[in-house]
Amino acid sequence: MAKETVQAVRNAEMSAAKMEKEALGKKETIIAEAHKKAKELSDFMVKEAQAKADKDIKEALHKSNIILEKAKEEAEKEVGLLIEMAKTKEDAAIDLVISNVV
Repeated sequence: MAKETVQAVRNAEMSAAKMEKEALGKKETIIAEAHKKAKELSDFMVKEAQAKADKDIKEALHKSNIILEKAKEEAEKEVGLLIEMAKTKEDAAIDLVISNVV
């Protein structure tokens, strides 16, 4: 009876040691998988952020080009008006000189 009890304890100890070893192995596998998933998620988030930043930069450049084009058109209109004003004043000055000479 004592022999059987000792054997049963040894079997239980061996079974517990085996279960502990298996649990440690599973723990390492779970940790490695968690690290892998965290890395994948981090990489994905970085790519997403980079893609959004690239899109925002393109959009900002597009808006900037539109603003610059409008400013250029306005400047060209202003120059045209200034040239017209200068021609009018030039014509008036020529008329004034001619009227003073005559």
